[in-house]
Amino acid sequence: MVELLALAMILAPAAGGALVYKLWASRRPRLTQTGLAVGQVPQRLRRRTRMAVRREAAHG
Repeated sequence: MVELLALAMILAPAAGGALVYKLWASRRPRLTQTGLAVGQVPQRLRRRTRMAVRREAAHG
């Protein structure tokens, strides 16, 4: 039983490290060049997908 516990203690960090490396290596690359102006919010982060359109309003 002690040998099994010792083997698990040796293999667990190696398996965890391999999993972390696999997840890190397969992550999506960061977008470095987005083409946005300074202060512009990306399309997918906006609340509304389309820009508001100004309409002729009669405030009579």
